[in-house]
Amino acid sequence: MGQRPAKTVRDDKGQPWARTSRATPRKSFVKGAPQPKIRQYIMGADKFYEMQLDLVAQEEIRLRDNSLEAARQIANKFMEKNVPLNYYLQILKYPHYVIREHAALGVAGSDRISKGMKLAFGRPKGRVARVKKGEPIFRVRFMAKDLAFIKAGLKRARLKLSGFFKFEYKDISKEEWNIAKGMVAKVFKTKEVEVPKAEAAAAAAAPTAAEAAAAPAAAGGKAPAGKAEAAPAGKPSAGGKPSPAKA
Repeated sequence: MGQRPAKTVRDDKGQPWARTSRATPRKSFVKGAPQPKIRQYIMGADKFYEMQLDLVAQEEIRLRDNSLEAARQIANKFMEKNVPLNYYLQILKYPHYVIREHAALGVAGSDRISKGMKLAFGRPKGRVARVKKGEPIFRVRFMAKDLAFIKAGLKRARLKLSGFFKFEYKDISKEEWNIAKGMVAKVFKTKEVEVPKAEAAAAAAAPTAAEAAAAPAAAGGKAPAGKAEAAPAGKPSAGGKPSPAKA
């Protein structure tokens, strides 16, 4: 079954379901909660900047973790391409709430297989972040000359999110905490997609093309080490006696 539309979880209603424990998972009230899909919360380079731009929600809404991840990727790629190492992008919301879905079959004859609405409390299917009106979701620090690129990047991120949002600008060039950072940047590397261990081991064990081409040439050009060449017939050997001629 595919993913349900965002309208099923975007309204903030009902009691939050978010009591999980990392230290002792067996004591969690919510059993089997999935991990958030957001891979990175801080990107770019942390140093002195002149301006700050926030993407602020204009209504109370709940956002899925996969939509936040999609918005993060498209904004970060755009800024990384146009203003490399001249921005600091941060996600300010964490998807604490666990959403439930009652998995029901939607095919012909499903009434003979599924049990309908019996015990329809649902099972954990994803996570959402609760955002109140006036709270920022994304925050970017940058130089004033790069305003057009930063604004274009956040516009692309806004298309991936439900609800209505606005931009809020702030001059941070005279803030003490910002001046103390200086121009020495602390760069946050983009986290790559993890490669399965089996594929990584096979790639490391396989020889490269250069090694494979050099192996036959090395084998045909030289005799194997450790074996002395046979002395020609009729010539004296190292002891002074001539070696017997072969018949």
